[in-house]
Amino acid sequence: MLHTLTFEAEDGSIHTANYNAHTSELEGLTGADERDEWPVAPRVSAATPLGKSRAPRVLKIQLGLGCNFSCSYCSQAHQIHEATVSTLSDVDAFLIQLDGWMEGAPARIELWGGEPFVYWAKIKRLIPALHERFPGADFVIITNGSMFNRERLDWIIEYDIQLGISHDGPGQPLRGPDPLNNPEQRNWIETVLAERKGAVGFNVVLTRDNYDLAAIRDWFAQRLGQDVPIGLEGVVSTYDAATLLGSGRFEKSDLNALSQSVFEMALDNPNAFGLGERVQGFIQSLKERRPVTTLGQKCGMDRPEHIAVDLRGNVMTCQNTGAKGQHKIGHVEALEEVALDTSTHFAHRENCLKCPVVQLCQGSCMFLEGAFFDQSCKNEFALNFGIMRAALFQMSGMVLTKIESQFPEVNIDD
Repeated sequence: MLHTLTFEAEDGSIHTANYNAHTSELEGLTGADERDEWPVAPRVSAATPLGKSRAPRVLKIQLGLGCNFSCSYCSQAHQIHEATVSTLSDVDAFLIQLDGWMEGAPARIELWGGEPFVYWAKIKRLIPALHERFPGADFVIITNGSMFNRERLDWIIEYDIQLGISHDGPGQPLRGPDPLNNPEQRNWIETVLAERKGAVGFNVVLTRDNYDLAAIRDWFAQRLGQDVPIGLEGVVSTYDAATLLGSGRFEKSDLNALSQSVFEMALDNPNAFGLGERVQGFIQSLKERRPVTTLGQKCGMDRPEHIAVDLRGNVMTCQNTGAKGQHKIGHVEALEEVALDTSTHFAHRENCLKCPVVQLCQGSCMFLEGAFFDQSCKNEFALNFGIMRAALFQMSGMVLTKIESQFPEVNIDD
């Protein structure tokens, strides 16, 4: 897919270049680091389902979807009624069951809720056994940060748990109570930051009412200091009607402002929000002439070696879905029968193949469809267009002002 890029130089002169998003060819770039061979990613769909490996590299364990918050844009809210309810005895059965289906050791083990610390008794039984069995694995918990105490922090330190604290800074009211406004909870978050330096950070979701990255950065700095680590979980996706009509529906002016905010932050402070890594990733794709055929979905859950399971051994589309509905794709006791048929790789979406930021976006959420996908796509485009502009400015010193695309009939192999 060929896109004509229009740039404005510092002296006001206008320049154009051609960019092929399928082959990562940018007119005038030498491609000195070009590689000879690239693997081809699987293209999952209902018609071409994907299996799961007995040797997963990433193991995501869903403890349940229960939570002590009620985020207005929660990606799991529409799935809560589909989640299984497990007991402590299920933890023991899960650990025994591992020997029957898993080969080797995962590189990363993630524990997910809902809010994982709602399931503290299960975590205390689960993690020590997994840590003993897989001592080389990285252990990760994503939490809202409201349930820390001394016992839990000591345990986190003992088992070297990495923490991601979901918090939106000035946009936190969309999630629920702000633990930083609670003196006890704030004290424990500050203690976690001090005692787990380098292994804990905040994850921010951009929404219609909270997309100014400079304001978000300043908000955290004023409350927790300049060095607080802030990551960008992404821009909100619309999983249900409430989000589609609410915090996930951006007006065009908001999308433009979001994109500009990302562009400016990536240039002003590339270490903030992890933007510098994304910018460099796009630049590297151009240098290496990375073909779009090598890319899977953004979340990675279309890879055979990434698997999401609950404590009863059900295999699901991802950790944000329940196993009592359509997103149950099998069970570990019959792993050869697991079929990821609930999702659609971007190769099967015409608009994705025509998109200039597909190398960055990688298809948004792989199981969304219809209006939910369309709005999520717009949101993702705004975010990734800002990253693309920052990368091209860094390379050329010029500002990308317009993209004109040619839309012939195409397929992923063009």
